[in-house]
Amino acid sequence: MVLKRRPDAHHVGDVPALRRIIPFVMPTRTESLVYFQQRIEVDELLAWLEATNAGRPRSERLSLFHVFLTAIARTVRLRPETNRFVAGRRTYEHDEISISFVVRQGMAEDAEESEARVVLTGTETVDDVRRLVDVVVRRERAGVEEGGDDRLVHFFASWPRPVLNGVARSVRWLDYHNLLPGRLVESIPLYTSVYVVHAGSIGIDPPLHHLYELGTASAFVAIGRVAPRPVVDASGAVVARRCVDVAYTLDERATDGFYFAKTAEVIRRLVSEPDLLADPTVTVEQVVPVWPPRP
Repeated sequence: MVLKRRPDAHHVGDVPALRRIIPFVMPTRTESLVYFQQRIEVDELLAWLEATNAGRPRSERLSLFHVFLTAIARTVRLRPETNRFVAGRRTYEHDEISISFVVRQGMAEDAEESEARVVLTGTETVDDVRRLVDVVVRRERAGVEEGGDDRLVHFFASWPRPVLNGVARSVRWLDYHNLLPGRLVESIPLYTSVYVVHAGSIGIDPPLHHLYELGTASAFVAIGRVAPRPVVDASGAVVARRCVDVAYTLDERATDGFYFAKTAEVIRRLVSEPDLLADPTVTVEQVVPVWPPRP
């Protein structure tokens, strides 16, 4: 039982028999990848952001990225199986909700990057998430306090390749057997619930990204740019609406496709109707009252 304990998660023992077998059939995330693309209409969201940000100083304005992070954390809280991962051929569920993302020092091609992680409860408002993210981003960009991942990278970067290979193999072995120290887990942003990249911030559509073998993220969310897209409205007419394309990369060992299909609909509703995020007690049934959707 000792080896089933992890510093960042608890073992889930009541998964169906097939789900217990799948990690032995597909032992890595690379061979367990599932890609899912979604288009979200954001006219209502952009109007909400404009109204909410009116009169605010620039430093306190909400962004599309803040809304997405809030919606993702809320969704993970409402749909806890999305917070699961496979380690050592066993299924675990994170003890907390965390989201990792990249922070660039600037928009130049040679600007340095660092990784950041925020820990959330899934009950935060968009303003709460903005404040948490702003603290992390300011710290990373100012370089006042070097993050744990930066210290590790700088420490190991100059080591010889054979030594680095040995260190990497040791980390994977310790992680497989749930022996990786908690402080090391906390210092590596790849040990997280969800990894998010905002590709739209550099004006591109979302890539179909890979998952990392190291770490515990079973989901990677790539958010694209806002752009007008043809949409069929309720009357059957084709109209132009502002949309954001989202690309999900998933480890299908963590949960099944039917569960995630409804989960993706929860994210879509929360993003396209951000007023729903103001109520931390909202339920899945209130967000997605009919599932599966009627033809």
